Amino acid sequence: MVRLVSTETSAWQLLSFRSFSFSVLMLGVALLRAGNSRAVLGEIRRMGLWLLPIALAVALGQTSYVLAILNTTVANTTFVLGSAPLFTAFAAWALLGERLSLGSAVILCCALAGVSIMVVEGISEGRLEGNLYALAAMLTYSAYVLLLRHTRHIDTFIASALGGMLACLFAVFMAAGELRIPAVDLVLALAMGIIQLGAGFAFATLALQCIAAAEVTLLILLEAVVGPALVWWLVNEVPSSATLAGGLVTLTSVVVYALGSLRAESVAVVERHS
Repeated sequence: MVRLVSTETSAWQLLSFRSFSFSVLMLGVALLRAGNSRAVLGEIRRMGLWLLPIALAVALGQTSYVLAILNTTVANTTFVLGSAPLFTAFAAWALLGERLSLGSAVILCCALAGVSIMVVEGISEGRLEGNLYALAAMLTYSAYVLLLRHTRHIDTFIASALGGMLACLFAVFMAAGELRIPAVDLVLALAMGIIQLGAGFAFATLALQCIAAAEVTLLILLEAVVGPALVWWLVNEVPSSATLAGGLVTLTSVVVYALGSLRAESVAVVERHS
């Protein structure tokens, strides 16, 4: 959808409408789940000081993602983002003292090697900026997941709505308040915020409350495969051989990690019931 936007629309104009529509959807979901505005205010009070860090992670992630897509290939962006679960596990070990097995550490190193291949290739082809934005999006996503672990008893949709609004306001500032764009681009930007980003974000958040995180990881990895394939097919954006190689190493590492996590969770469930 980003590739279909005309060159008349700048990145900041696109981001402003995309983030605004995302924010409106998240606010609507928060109201639906809470039941009324008073209950939403109660969730905000319960969130306390965690509200701003979560909102900032969402805002930075949205901004970095759009800038990455516009400055490198879709394949590069989605493959780098696909490594987020492994880097989240590493951050949880480094910052929260969570257990990181030797096998997970080896898998993390493999994923890092895959990402490095893509970044080095980006440098050689003049796409370093885009790859750095993709890395920033991945790191902010990992930060978001870690923050959710501390607020799992609180509905964080309102914090996500605030994050979308922060990204929107920053984009409006960067666009110098010039928001006139072609009607087709406006429809695409609003659809991105509501469908591609908003609905996907909401369903992924709800999925984490229903099934194992490793299962969610495996399902979300479909984006890293289908996304580049669609762009390849529809707008003839062909990933380089280095991107495909690095992406294959990264995604394989995440799949192995997720399958191992699922097995560990299954064993833990059996032990609890025995």
